[in-house]
Amino acid sequence: MRFPRLRALIFYSFLFATSAPVLSLVVLTVSAAWRYPSLLPTVFSWRYLVSVLAQDRRTAEALINSTLIAALTTALTLLLAVPAAKALGLYQFRGRQAVKLLVLLPLMVPGITVTMGMHLTLIHLGLAGSIAGVVVVHTVFTLPYATRVLINVFELVGEKYEKQAAMLGASPRMILTGVTLPMIMPGLLSAAIMSFIVSFSQYITTFFIGGGRILTVPLLLVPHLQSGEIQVAAVYSLLFIMSTLASIALMEGIVRKFYKGAYFLQT
Repeated sequence: MRFPRLRALIFYSFLFATSAPVLSLVVLTVSAAWRYPSLLPTVFSWRYLVSVLAQDRRTAEALINSTLIAALTTALTLLLAVPAAKALGLYQFRGRQAVKLLVLLPLMVPGITVTMGMHLTLIHLGLAGSIAGVVVVHTVFTLPYATRVLINVFELVGEKYEKQAAMLGASPRMILTGVTLPMIMPGLLSAAIMSFIVSFSQYITTFFIGGGRILTVPLLLVPHLQSGEIQVAAVYSLLFIMSTLASIALMEGIVRKFYKGAYFLQT
């Protein structure tokens, strides 16, 4: 390898740049007093961790709700995004380019505007103040990301392998599980991770549509941050990070098992 020291310097510089904010959060969670210009806190305490993780019953409820909503949103997003992306990526029809642009419309309009516009509709449908209503509005914001990612995937892989499998007598189910899903799985995983994180981090949409009844981690985090309780906010931030990382690791584990043949080879 040429310039090994330079490569190592660049690698460790990026590693430090990405880990420094998380390390700061870890230190904040156990700091009772951290005054400028001290490099480290002058007083350490476990009370913020204990208060959030052991004493506050809302933490478990918020974590369960956030994970459930994000998982349901991801599932619904993929169910809608896969056929839509396949149609937009593989088939030619009038207005195709316009539809590809309109898919991104929820991201072009301010999120609060979209949420307020949907709020009245969800009230009439009886979904306001429910997990189902929150999942629906989260899907509006995750669907453009997932669809855009999967459109690119379908444009790259094409449909020639699906046609070959059909010519060899494969059933639609075998084509889906043995050909289509394995080919698009990397893109599917990327879309799923992005959808999960976007849903998990939603604050305004959950606040408006949930009406304060649906408690999530961002709804606990943001008020503490706004009121200057940075230690408590740091604990919730770490909880947020660890939850999303655990969910991503689980998704990647499922994909590895999928590729080993646990699902699509048993047809």
